[in-house]
Amino acid sequence: MKSLAALVSFSTLALAAPLSNVSSWPGWKGVKYLFVFGDSYTQTGFNVNGTQPNPANPMGNPAYPGWTSANGPNWVDFLTYTYNQSYLQTYNLAYGGATVDSALVAPYAPTVLSLKNQVQDLYLPTYGAHPLSTPWTSSTSLFAFFIGINDVGNSWWKNNATLIDLIFTEYESLLEQVYETGARSFLFLNVPPVHISPLGLSQGNQSVEAEGVAIADWNKRVGKLSQKLKSKHEDVGEVFVHDTYQVYWDAIKDPKSFAQTSGLKNTTGYCEAYQNGTPTWYTLIESCGIPVNEYFWLNNLHPTFPIHNATAASVVQYLKNVAPGL
Repeated sequence: MKSLAALVSFSTLALAAPLSNVSSWPGWKGVKYLFVFGDSYTQTGFNVNGTQPNPANPMGNPAYPGWTSANGPNWVDFLTYTYNQSYLQTYNLAYGGATVDSALVAPYAPTVLSLKNQVQDLYLPTYGAHPLSTPWTSSTSLFAFFIGINDVGNSWWKNNATLIDLIFTEYESLLEQVYETGARSFLFLNVPPVHISPLGLSQGNQSVEAEGVAIADWNKRVGKLSQKLKSKHEDVGEVFVHDTYQVYWDAIKDPKSFAQTSGLKNTTGYCEAYQNGTPTWYTLIESCGIPVNEYFWLNNLHPTFPIHNATAASVVQYLKNVAPGL
């Protein structure tokens, strides 16, 4: 039987220097508006028709930390409240269960808003139209995309490269639509090693290995997509590709890899009594043995907030390494 390390040695993308250009990148300190797209790892339950981000509530609605899958703040919450270096307004359009395009890879329910819905139905008619109430500019904003977990999870077993080609063609089209509104600085988070989530491990070693290969392929394509975006548009400022895969893998292998995850005691399983959330971020149910925040996994697919904290810290360190454009 292969070791777990042998099965999942897919490091994918490194935290290399982002594709750079003399640009409108304001530096992390200069980002005033953050627009975010993604799935349940990212969602906070923001409603574009609700209370908008403001000094009293930088993420608008709902109240902090929102409706997350982390049993506490997620990486977007931490970026906005903990690791911001200036006042930051965040517009989080992510929706749990999202794939890039529901017509290509069906989500768990037909009501899920795909990345395509998030861009075309939520972003373009509102913030993409540059309302006076949200005076973002190319030089004050960052656009973040954390998508692919459900695309891979719901289709890897088909081993269909043509399908993945179609997904990335659509992904590229959506990025072009966002670019046309004035977006010039982009952040991509690649897919973490969800093949070694409790759900992935329950499928057996062969499935773990096969899904791991699919994740590596997805992440390689994200790198190529970012390069293509940069090469196609000379006025694109910075295109960051954060290796979220490696951050998760390091924390699972050794929680002490990051200060934020150093208190984790269990990185492979979860306690069913915690799986639907707990009254507090630190709840202890005796039958679970340890508090909920000492489990890496809240349930069979979603992690608890410590790894979100580590991810946000890693993202910010990455962004801070690039000085503002001239």
